[in-house]
Amino acid sequence: MTMTTSMTRARLAVAFALLVATASVASAEPLDLGRVPAKAVWMMHADMDAARESTVVKRMYERAIKKHPQLETMLGMGTKMMGMDPRKDLIDVTAYGLDTDKKNAVLVVRGNVNREFLEKMVEKARDHKTMKHRDYTLHQWTHKGWKGGEGKTVVGAFFKDDVMVFARSADRVEMALDVLAGEAESVGDDSPLAGRTRPGSILVARAVAIDPDTKCPVLRQGRGYRVAMGGSDGMSFYRARLEMDSDEAARQAEAVTEGIVALGKLRFGDDNKKMMQLIDGVETMTSGSTSSIAWDAKADDVWTVAEKLAEKMEAKLAARRQQWGGRKSGCGDCEQEGCEKGNCEKGKCPMDKQGSAEDGGQEDGRRPFRDDEF
Repeated sequence: MTMTTSMTRARLAVAFALLVATASVASAEPLDLGRVPAKAVWMMHADMDAARESTVVKRMYERAIKKHPQLETMLGMGTKMMGMDPRKDLIDVTAYGLDTDKKNAVLVVRGNVNREFLEKMVEKARDHKTMKHRDYTLHQWTHKGWKGGEGKTVVGAFFKDDVMVFARSADRVEMALDVLAGEAESVGDDSPLAGRTRPGSILVARAVAIDPDTKCPVLRQGRGYRVAMGGSDGMSFYRARLEMDSDEAARQAEAVTEGIVALGKLRFGDDNKKMMQLIDGVETMTSGSTSSIAWDAKADDVWTVAEKLAEKMEAKLAARRQQWGGRKSGCGDCEQEGCEKGNCEKGKCPMDKQGSAEDGGQEDGRRPFRDDEF
C-alpha cells in the first residue's frame, strides 16, 4: 500500500471516528427547533449523544479501534488541534438554509470546547478579521482550499461558550445569533418543519423545498421530505416521508423503493438469512401525493450484517493491494518490470497499459468486457 493511500485511509478513519466516537455521555437531547429560523426551508440535525448510545455505532467504533489501534493516538492529536475531544465533547450539529443553495447554509454546533484556545487559533488564520454584532464578536477568515485551492470565506461566532455558529457570510451568522437569542422568530408548532422527534434519532432531516439541481431523480419531482434514522431499545429504525408533486410521482417513488428491495433480494437470496430479514423489514405506503418508507430491525442483526460486509470489503481491498503490489501513482514511481524510475516516456508507463484504447480497452483504464461475460 502506498504512503498516499495509507494516509488517505487513515484520514477517513479519523473522520469516521470523530463522528461516531463513544465515551461517557450525558443523556441525549432531542432536536431543538428554537435554533432554526421560521423562514428556513430545510434543516438537518445530527445528535452525537444519540449516536454514542446506539448499539450499532458503539460496535462500529470499537471495531475501528481494534482494527486500527493508531486511531486513539490520532484522535488525541485531533483533540489538541480542535480544542475539544469529539469522543465526549461534541453534543450535536444543526444545519439549515433559507434557500436550497448549500453555500448559504448555517451550521450551529454544540460542544464542550476550549473557547479561549479556539479564538486564539482562529486569529492566526489567513485573512482573519473581527466584526461586532451587538455583544457578539464575529470572526472572518479564509479557510484553506482543497489541494491548494483558493479557499473559501468563513464566518464564525460564539453564541455561548458551548454553542458556535458558522456560515459563509456575516449576515447569516448575525441572523443565526438573533434566532438563538430569541430576537428573531424560530420555527413554530405550525411549521412544516415542526413535529416531534422520534426517540433515539441520530439524524433528522426535513425540507419544504427541493434543490432544483438535485441529482436524485425522485426528489426532482418532490416538494419536501422528512427523514429520521437511529435506534433505541435495542432496535434500529429508518423513517422517510416524501411529499411529491403529484399522485403519480408518489407511486413512482414507492416503485423505486420496492425495486431496490427486489434487487437486494436477488443479490442475497437465501444465502444470507440475516440480510434477508433486514430487507424484509422495509415497508412502503402511498397515500395521494405522499410516499412513506418505514424500516425496523434488531440492532444486533444490523450489526451482524454490517460486520460481515465490512470484513468482505477489507478482504477485497487487501487482495487488490496484493494484486497491484503496492503500486504508486505517477509514471516512474511504480518500479515494475519495464519501468526504470524516472525514465519512462510520457504516457508509456507499462503499469498504465491495462485497458488502454490501443489494446481494445476503454480510455478510463477499465478493462473491456468480453461477449461471453453476458
